[in-house]
Amino acid sequence: MNLQLLEKFGQQFPEEYDTILEGSSYAITLAFNRYGTILAAGCNDGKIQLWDFMTREVAKTITAHLGPVTSLSWSRNGKYLASSSTDWGVYVWDVLKSTAIIRWRLNSPINQCQFSPRDHTILLVHTLKKSYLVQYEFVKKENGEDETGKWVAEDKIPSDYDLDLELCSTFDRRGENIYCGTNKGKIRIFRIEKGTIKFTFLVYFRVSNSAIKQIEFSLKKKNIFLVLSADKILRIYDSNAINEKLLTAKKDDCGELFIEIDPFQRIQDLINKTVWKKCIFSSGEADFVCASSQRDHTVSLWDRLNGSFLQILFGMRGGETVADVAWHPLRSVIAILTAGCVTLFTEPQVENWSAFAPDFKELEENIDYNERESEFDEFDEDRSPPRMESDNREEEDIEVDIEKPVTNELFLSSDEEEEDQDALLYIPLTLDIEYDEPDQNVPATPKKNQNQPLPKNKKRDQNQDNAVNYDSTNTYNIVP
Repeated sequence: MNLQLLEKFGQQFPEEYDTILEGSSYAITLAFNRYGTILAAGCNDGKIQLWDFMTREVAKTITAHLGPVTSLSWSRNGKYLASSSTDWGVYVWDVLKSTAIIRWRLNSPINQCQFSPRDHTILLVHTLKKSYLVQYEFVKKENGEDETGKWVAEDKIPSDYDLDLELCSTFDRRGENIYCGTNKGKIRIFRIEKGTIKFTFLVYFRVSNSAIKQIEFSLKKKNIFLVLSADKILRIYDSNAINEKLLTAKKDDCGELFIEIDPFQRIQDLINKTVWKKCIFSSGEADFVCASSQRDHTVSLWDRLNGSFLQILFGMRGGETVADVAWHPLRSVIAILTAGCVTLFTEPQVENWSAFAPDFKELEENIDYNERESEFDEFDEDRSPPRMESDNREEEDIEVDIEKPVTNELFLSSDEEEEDQDALLYIPLTLDIEYDEPDQNVPATPKKNQNQPLPKNKKRDQNQDNAVNYDSTNTYNIVP
């Protein structure tokens, strides 16, 4: 699909049911890649299913963890996928090869892992109480072809003097700062040095007296972020306003800098008093806000510009709550995860034939067509001779460059000029071809003995390419 030909005017929020994506496992978390061509679904049996969003089929399945997958994060180029689980492990996967680049093991279940938006060798790992920064590098294996990960550094983000529990943490839009939400309604901001995991405490501010459940930044073009707290209110802040407030920051009794700032917009359900589970921005200009309910299978939409309520979307598998929700990064499409299945909603498609033929008229009923004189004649005698130009200059041939790729502005951020030519947009499919008569000149390949015992550090799987990699050479423990 040519994204430049999509409708850019009118309502840009999804309200029409499209289809349901059902996989072989029970999905519990979702994540689109940066280009919206692949949808990753983490399942409760430890598998990761990768959906080709164009064909709406499962392109690859990775057996990743021993426990349920809690979060997924795509690298900027789409080649690597980070996953966390309740089995205390964090993996970085090579999407094409379905192999683990590196693995970290903590001493508690992991709620979230996130790639740095501009550096896929830095990850933010969040457990039940703490947040960690880890960094690795790529090294070649002995065969000189495959790559593996090597530990570089790790660090723990410290708590404040009140020893507040950090319930959520996230990078900002460009990976320059880390925002950590606590159980007492405060957000602490840390500044990161580029290319490293060295950080310094910047400032903190109080959102409310309730716990911070989620912090969500807009995808691009806007320096705004959503804050979901336990008081049933969605608050929208501007990070530029926070940077301006740094000049007038004050010190508290313990010497930490703090600022007082109010959100420029609040969203809540005053009638039903809905408790929200997750909130996200729409793609593009972040003109819409989406929030899923914690008690039923509904998703609500608001217009961010005026704060008006727009629509309620219902998961097709009624009776169960919404497990996760994701907005397509380029199109007006919402993926709602309920009962292990993904329900897609899109904006209504209106046929506009006048865009192709300006004189096109839509008929409400059949009419008799009046033929014009000599309209269907083989030779029109009344037709005027073709007009000849005064000079016989030959038109110059226009050279069309078919080798240089055309830059799609939809794939670029505000500070980029060219696309990443090394990015992974689609997963190629491999065909298993069976021949009826084997070639006699080619010796037959001996079959592997499925009953042959495996080494202790390996696990057998039906698809050997998707087996969990427990190689201890690229597994590292994070000490709290």
